[in-house]
This record gives sequence, structure tokens and C-alpha cells, in this order.
Amino acid sequence: MSRQRGSASLELVGLLPIVVLVCMLLLQGAAALFATQAASDAVRQAARADSLGGDPRAAAEAALPGGLRVEALSSFGPGHGARLSVRVPRLSPIPQIIVTREAVLP
Repeated sequence: MSRQRGSASLELVGLLPIVVLVCMLLLQGAAALFATQAASDAVRQAARADSLGGDPRAAAEAALPGGLRVEALSSFGPGHGARLSVRVPRLSPIPQIIVTREAVLP
């Protein structure tokens, strides 16, 4: 009977690192989704500023929430296109993720 009581503790200790890793990966996925949505909005603002003759970088930086910053911004195309890259905050041991989004306005 006493051997069974100790085995449950060992199973919990063995399973705990896996549970922690899965939670960290889920949080990293949520951060990536958040950064992707924020980058999509910021690149639209940058393209809009470019089409109106404003500063696309300032518009993109103003549209990004705190904790995210413009990694790279470029203009392209015959229309007013913008390509924006944002670094996803690291919440897990996986390699750094950079999200790139594009938008074109007439």
C-alpha cells in the first residue's frame, strides 16, 4: 500500500515539466496571434499614412501597442504599399518569431 502512495508523487513530478512546457507554448501562440493582429492594423495605418503623404513609420509605431515595436518597414508597388515586420515577445524557449504583414492602398 505504501508503494502506491509514492508512485503518484513520482508520476506528478514526471508530468509537471510537460505541463509547464505545453502552457508556455500556448502562451507563445497567443502572443504570436496578438502580434499578428497588431501588425496587420499597424501596416494598414502605415499604408494609409503613405497614401496621404504622411510618415508611414510614425503611423505604424503609433498603431502598435506597448511591448511591440517596428522591426522593419518598407514601401513598395505602384500603389501605396507597405510591408511591416514585428518581433513577437518571447514567452517560451522556442526561437524568436518575426511576423511580417503587407497592405496596399490605392
